[in-house]
Amino acid sequence: MNSSKLTSKMDFSGHNIYVGMDVHKKNWNITIYVDDVFYKTFHQAPNAGQLELYLKENFSGASYRCAYEAGFCGFWIQRELSRRGISCIVVNPADIPSKDKDKKRKTDKLDSKRIAYNLGARQLEPIYIPSKIIEADRRLVRFRKAIQRDLNRSRARIQSELHLLGIDIPPRYSGWSKVFINWLKALDLDETNLRYTLDQEILRAEQLRQQLLELNRALRTLIKEDRYAEIGALLQKITGLGLITTITLLTELADIHRFETFDQLNSFVGFCPTEHSTGDDEHKGKITPRGHSLLRSYLTEAAWMAIRNDPAMAAAYSSYTKRMTGKRAITRIARKLLNRIYTTWKQKRLYKTGMN
Repeated sequence: MNSSKLTSKMDFSGHNIYVGMDVHKKNWNITIYVDDVFYKTFHQAPNAGQLELYLKENFSGASYRCAYEAGFCGFWIQRELSRRGISCIVVNPADIPSKDKDKKRKTDKLDSKRIAYNLGARQLEPIYIPSKIIEADRRLVRFRKAIQRDLNRSRARIQSELHLLGIDIPPRYSGWSKVFINWLKALDLDETNLRYTLDQEILRAEQLRQQLLELNRALRTLIKEDRYAEIGALLQKITGLGLITTITLLTELADIHRFETFDQLNSFVGFCPTEHSTGDDEHKGKITPRGHSLLRSYLTEAAWMAIRNDPAMAAAYSSYTKRMTGKRAITRIARKLLNRIYTTWKQKRLYKTGMN
């Protein structure tokens, strides 16, 4: 009798069945780990119902615990399995323990086995999963960022075309004003196809700019929603924080109380320095490569604004630059700014410019 027929007749009440999932668009690689033994590894269609059926047919009465790495699949798998009564967590790939040889041999099968084993050993920490509405808000904010990036690329292509043609932009045109766009449209180019190519790129840039303006209006409306209005108004009073940075913080962090301490938030964003210390020797290096790149970028930009408009921040930056580079100093300012954000949000207390 094969193992699947045998297990289908057994009662697994009181047992935990650990399921490591390496998920892809077209298939899932599944590893079943039971009682400290790798029971089976197999491929299946990306379907939560199919996995549920397999587990209930082969491990009747057991408690099912699944895990998969955060990635392009998002959270729909976790939500669907949870809806079916199957415990499922999503984990940061960097937080899954692995041996050195595992880092050199990476396959779907090995990944699912590694997840299943560490899940069974209770060595996996789940990441935070936002509500559907917060996730939808987050997608809107990130889409706005993508459009801004596309617009910057379009403008860079226009400048590259001008450079290839040997055309210098007159100093009187600063920024991408309507006057500058009209100048671009009026350029006298010898070849018809050169004119057509430039016109198409100008049209694309104008369309992207209009789309960006509409998204900015949508975000101004979003931040006034009840779920964001109170904290959003407080955060925007912190010097350096504007609409885009604030709504990004609100949607990416979602719930500040999931960070019990500032150090936890600082680690999540990624302003922690790397450290190699032994005994009495303490060596701190550059900030850790792990973190939330989007928030880190916005907060660094906000830090530059803060030192221009907040005397306390300006004084701190001046002090830092006496013993470190400007780049490292602005990272320190961004960390201080994040601390102010954390305190303001958690205490719901109005921040006053110039306070330490």
